[in-house]
Amino acid sequence: MTTERESALYALVALPRMTPSRLQRALHIWPDPIDAVKGLASGAAIKVIGDERRLNDEGRSQIAAGWRMVDVLSAARVIKRNGTRLRCLHDDDWPIEEEDTTLPAVLLNEGDRPCALAAQRVAIVGTRAASPHGVADAHALAATLAEAGITIVSGLALGIDAAAHRGAIEAGGQTIGVVATGLDVTYPRSHQSLYASVRSRGIIVSEHPHGVGPRPERFPVRNRIIAALADVVVVVEAASRGGALSTAAAATALGRPVLAQPGSTRNPVAAGCNSLIADGALPLLDASDVVIALGMTSGSRRAPIRNLSAATKPTLPADNAGRQVMRALGGEPASLDEIALRTNLDAPGIARAVESLCTLGLAKRVRGLIWPL
Repeated sequence: MTTERESALYALVALPRMTPSRLQRALHIWPDPIDAVKGLASGAAIKVIGDERRLNDEGRSQIAAGWRMVDVLSAARVIKRNGTRLRCLHDDDWPIEEEDTTLPAVLLNEGDRPCALAAQRVAIVGTRAASPHGVADAHALAATLAEAGITIVSGLALGIDAAAHRGAIEAGGQTIGVVATGLDVTYPRSHQSLYASVRSRGIIVSEHPHGVGPRPERFPVRNRIIAALADVVVVVEAASRGGALSTAAAATALGRPVLAQPGSTRNPVAAGCNSLIADGALPLLDASDVVIALGMTSGSRRAPIRNLSAATKPTLPADNAGRQVMRALGGEPASLDEIALRTNLDAPGIARAVESLCTLGLAKRVRGLIWPL
């Protein structure tokens, strides 16, 4: 049921030229959002923006005039129609421990399982251009942790993020998707079904009102929200630059443990993880490493970890050819010619063995290479 307080919060979030720092100042001046609405409607915007040096008198006047038009009735209709819930930094159940001007003062969420915020939370992030190995690893890690009652947090992006959400969902667990748009905007558009699945098995979270589209400057804030919501941040694959590293940096600044999965120096999307480990991040070798890190955070108080079992993989094929191919791969992708050089199999034998491995879920063909999973 929509409350007057939630409507007031949404009306504040939806104001033109409202920013996280301005909203924080408004809610410090008027801790009750209903009073904040009344204050801004009366023309008291100067209390919020008065010390901003980059604004001239004309800019202040424009903002004050726009904020006088704060519309609580429209806000109430929007959140009732969409089933939107709002939390603010003064709430007892505010899911972020720190007050930080780089973080939002209000979070909006929609979905069938708001209780996902009550559990321990692990963020799994990484590159959009993930390798098959990275996708499989993120999926398996998320599934294992979700089965143990841990909520998986990620950014609903392509690659590692999508694999983490799907792993949690397919394991019957809970997941939180943090977006840099309004809650009614799907980005990327190809993730319509994934968004629906995340809503049914958890919630989607944003700082933005409905209708806000993706812009580059919004994603670094989205990454900081992911880090702030998580008790532990795990980077599965990351290039030397990108959003996953910005999430890891935000987590470090907030005092969250950061784990990174080491990778081959020949893999360009392992460079960021290897760099994080060199700079002091914990290496991720097994899901139990995440559980150990969770035990060192305040999140360990929220919910007990259920029985944690290693993700099960199909057993190796009994035939000698399949085993030879797996040994030839050695954990790295290879072409059919490279496999032939490393085994005593002929081309038809290799083709049959690869087909069997792919059917069993132990390997995958991608861009002419055979990837062991």
